Amino acid sequence: MRHSELAQVLRAANPWWSRRTRVSWAVDDVHLAQRARHEWLTGTLAGRAALSDVAHAPAGKTTVLVGPRGVGKTTAAKDAVVHALAEPDLDARAVLWVPVEAAPDDPFPDRPALDAQDLDNALRRPTRVGAPACDQPRLVVVDEASACGDWADVLATPVPGVRVLVTASVGGAAVERVQAGWEGAATVRSLRPSTLAELLGAQPGADARTVREEYLRYGGFARAVAERRDLGDVSTGFVDLLAEGLRRDLCTGDRSAPCPIEQLFVAVCRTTGRFVEPAEIAVELGIPAEQVGHLLDRLADAGVLDPRRGFVDPLLHLLPSLRDPSLPHPSQEHVATYSF
Repeated sequence: MRHSELAQVLRAANPWWSRRTRVSWAVDDVHLAQRARHEWLTGTLAGRAALSDVAHAPAGKTTVLVGPRGVGKTTAAKDAVVHALAEPDLDARAVLWVPVEAAPDDPFPDRPALDAQDLDNALRRPTRVGAPACDQPRLVVVDEASACGDWADVLATPVPGVRVLVTASVGGAAVERVQAGWEGAATVRSLRPSTLAELLGAQPGADARTVREEYLRYGGFARAVAERRDLGDVSTGFVDLLAEGLRRDLCTGDRSAPCPIEQLFVAVCRTTGRFVEPAEIAVELGIPAEQVGHLLDRLADAGVLDPRRGFVDPLLHLLPSLRDPSLPHPSQEHVATYSF
C-alpha cells in the first residue's frame, strides 16, 4: 500500500487523534456499538480481564491476544484503548491502531489485508505513514495481525520504546515466534467461547436443562448468547461474520482454500469418530490429503477445531446449515457427542 493510502487508513482507524472526536469516538465505533446492542456481560468481562494491564504496561512489552473469529478480540482491544485514553497524562496521539483487515468504516473497504511492509512502516516509521508526532512512548495495537501472512516476521523483532498489543485469530507457531523474539517481554492471552459450565455459572437461577439445550443450539460465543437472549436466535450477520472470517483464516498467505468452508465443515462433522480423520475428509471432499492436513492445521491454530474431539463450539457444527439450509443439519445428539 502506498504511504498516502496507509495514512488514510490509519487516520480513519484512529479518531482520537482529532480533538473533535477524541471524546465521542467510542459512541460511534462499530465494534463497541455492536456490543452495546447485544452484550453478554460475562464475555465483556473476560475480554477486559485479559487486557487489564495493557494501559499500564511499560514500553518494550508486547501482549498477544489470540482467539477464534467472532470471540470478541477486537472489541476487547478497543476497551483497552478506551482505558488507556482515560489516563489524564496520556497524549492521545501516542495510541496507534493498525487495522490489518479492512473494517466497515475503512476508506478502502475492499482493500486486501495490510502486508508485512505496511506493518513494519506503522510500527517503526509511524510518522511516515500518517501518524502524528508524539514525545510519549506509543501504544501500537495491531488488530487481526494473522490476516497478514508474514506478520510474525515483523512482530517477532522488538520495537524499542513501544508498547504493542496484537490480536490474532490464528495462533500456533507464529505466536510462538513472536513470544520467543521478545525474550520474556511478551505475554500471550486467549479468549474463547464460554463452555456450558460457564454459562450455567453466569445464570445461577436458570433451568439447567434449558441452558443445555440453548447451548447445543447457539453455542457459547458471547455475541451469539446475547443475540439468542435478545432476538430469539443468532443473527445472520454474526453467522456470516464468523464464516467469512474463518474463510480468510484458511486462505492467508499464498494458499487458497480448495473448497468452500461450508463443505469442509460438513465433511469434518460427517467423518469424525473418536478423532478427526483427515484421510476420510480427503475422500469426502475429493482433494489431496496433504491439502486437508493443511486446512485442519489452520482450523486448529484458528482455535475452532480440536483434532481429538472436533469443533470446539456447538455453533460451528451448525454453521454450514445456517449459511445454506440445503446442507445437512446435525442433530442435537451429534452436537452433544462432541461438546461434552
